[in-house]
Amino acid sequence: MPKKLKVKKVKPRIKVLKALPYRGIMIYLRMVNDDIFMYDLAFKGEIYSAYFIMKPKKGFIKLSEGEINQSAALILAGATATIDTLLGKKLDKKIKGVVKIFEKAREKFEGKGAIN
Repeated sequence: MPKKLKVKKVKPRIKVLKALPYRGIMIYLRMVNDDIFMYDLAFKGEIYSAYFIMKPKKGFIKLSEGEINQSAALILAGATATIDTLLGKKLDKKIKGVVKIFEKAREKFEGKGAIN
């Protein structure tokens, strides 16, 4: 007779921050391990995804609620810019600025300059 499995409480590592539509396309924003912010979206049968890592201020262990909200806003801007680009929409100056910040953050942690 097999041993009975024990149920173990585990802290969730992936938190869904938001799931919302933009121009008819669903965007899923998630936080992984308290420092990785990512989005996923599907467009014409293909999945698009990107992420960045946000570390807490020096001397702190965790991100503040404000830092989490700012990070979520930044990754959302990346997702909406991706959708606008896929749809052939022209990005306004404000969004272009946010995308540049997003790309610089990715470049810093990954050594790449493009949104994937």
